[in-house]
Amino acid sequence: MISVHENIAPHLNEIAERLWSGHAAVMIGAGFSKNAKPNGSSCPDFPNWSQLGDLFYEKIDGRNPDGKKYLNILKLADEVQAALGRPALDQLLRSTIPDKDYEPSILHVKLLDLPWTDVFTTNYDTLLERACISVTSQKYDVVVNKEDLVYSERPRIIKLHGSFPSERPFIITEEDYRRYPQDFAPFVNTVQQALLENTLCLLGFSGDDPNFLQWIGWIRDNLGKHNSPRIYLAGIFHLTDAQKKLLEQRNIVIVDFTDCAGIEGDHYRALDRFIDYLLSRKAETNRLEWPRRKGRINPDFNNPDKAAQVAEILAAWTTERLSYPGWCVLPEDRRSFLWRFTQNWIGFISSKDILPAPMDIEFAYELNWRMEKCLVPISSNQSELIEKILQPYLPILVGDSINTVVTSTDNPERQGVILETIRLMWLHLALSMLRFYREEGLIDKWHTTDKKLDDLKRYLSQDQNAFLHFERTFFSLFALDLPEMRKQLMAWPSNESLPYWEAKRAGLLAEIGQIEDAEKIIEQSLHTIRSKLNLRPVTTDYTLVSQEAFTMLLLQYVRNAVQLKKGNWEAIEEVGRQFTERWNALKQYKCDPWNELELFKRCLTGMPIEQHVFTEKREFDIGRVTKTHHMGFNDEARAATQN
Repeated sequence: MISVHENIAPHLNEIAERLWSGHAAVMIGAGFSKNAKPNGSSCPDFPNWSQLGDLFYEKIDGRNPDGKKYLNILKLADEVQAALGRPALDQLLRSTIPDKDYEPSILHVKLLDLPWTDVFTTNYDTLLERACISVTSQKYDVVVNKEDLVYSERPRIIKLHGSFPSERPFIITEEDYRRYPQDFAPFVNTVQQALLENTLCLLGFSGDDPNFLQWIGWIRDNLGKHNSPRIYLAGIFHLTDAQKKLLEQRNIVIVDFTDCAGIEGDHYRALDRFIDYLLSRKAETNRLEWPRRKGRINPDFNNPDKAAQVAEILAAWTTERLSYPGWCVLPEDRRSFLWRFTQNWIGFISSKDILPAPMDIEFAYELNWRMEKCLVPISSNQSELIEKILQPYLPILVGDSINTVVTSTDNPERQGVILETIRLMWLHLALSMLRFYREEGLIDKWHTTDKKLDDLKRYLSQDQNAFLHFERTFFSLFALDLPEMRKQLMAWPSNESLPYWEAKRAGLLAEIGQIEDAEKIIEQSLHTIRSKLNLRPVTTDYTLVSQEAFTMLLLQYVRNAVQLKKGNWEAIEEVGRQFTERWNALKQYKCDPWNELELFKRCLTGMPIEQHVFTEKREFDIGRVTKTHHMGFNDEARAATQN
């Protein structure tokens, strides 16, 4: 983890969370250009505001100001224009700011590699535009005048004050700043809109330079003092207490790296630390590559101590489960990755093995959870193991304490935690077995398990209760008992706090022809999901965006059925177009139901491939045979090798 002072860490974490969720913009000031890389050893430095003031003073009076301070540098620029004309002032800026003598540094490239929604700059130089060539993560549109805004696409580099060599006026005089809100209203409006939608960071500004003061003033003038969002000013600052207080009143948060170890007053190091910290938070705020672990794939079948191996793997599996981003359907590339780390453990523990309690139920629960995410059904051998594990735990689920089945503890609070955890795992496994019995046509076992779950319904969570109603309805559908299915749907209570389960309930209503009712329920579910999404940015949890994608898919199918019933063919095509843009946006979170459906279609229509544990291939040389041992076989084949 990148080290920063504890005083600024909360602010940096807030910026990082907004950045990696696609809600952060940055404005670059003149100080950032000082980090550029010179082309030679004798290149002039980029001037600061004080040096520009000296230049203007000397141009007007013909002599050096000898350390005089200026109350208004912009007014000096006005005087240069009045005395020498605007072309002379523009040429003075071009000759003084050494744009072509410098190349973008690694700092410029690293900054643009971050996923800013927009990059605003008040600089005239072209360092940012040239740095784009080395940026591979995204493509920036460069906007150098207000007319280009209409056709630009985010992310953009927007040159707010003109651009070398000749995109004028270069905003520099007091009159330029006075007229800017009127003459360049599209730029002001764009920055204000970015502020309303995003967190804004300021880099390369001091607390008192004219660009900073003018832009903060325009924002406050248009948005109002109390409506102005928080703006983060990052860098190294030497501000008085009064200056800090004034900035706080203007909703400016100072992210000062002065006290960070290793910075030592170096502005380049401070900005580099700022960017590196944001980059370091990417892994924590982006779980698109879940799971990231690259640990042990295979158990050691030659090691007789299976309990020790199970204890080791359970620690890793629990960590991965707790960090799951919440996809309704784990994306195919992540399923393949998870399956590689799961498949060879399926037959490792059989019903003949003995694991200590509660390790046995923990292993069954974690393995079953991973298989569900991989969309792999329970096998016959696994069902025997789960049945054997569940039976001894049933008595303690209705009690208040732990019996001899579970390792005893003298701590009552610890007992309660263990009991609650066992209940959760037992109920989850029982619900999974209920589905297994339905799919395998084991009617008696289905009814027995359903009765047990009904007796324990007071312990079911809202999600588990919805799953139970869903399973009962599906059981009736599998039996083609439509009256019973209607009865089960009537018994399934509506719960608006579970919009995704409501959408599933609506899907079953559509199965029995109640498509108009189903459409209304799914529309309300989609509205609820989107309302929840508006309350928080998408960071490490993709539950809501995933639910939105699949709910939209179900709504499209139901709406198509409604329009088909009316014979309105044109409306069917329109239904598909309504969601296309939003689906494309959700793909960035790997929420793509159409791709998943296409993958399932290919699997279902393709011919099954028989996989043997051992295969032999006869080579060209007579009598030479190559034997291959396949490690990715299923658990039935594995069980056969162990018996």
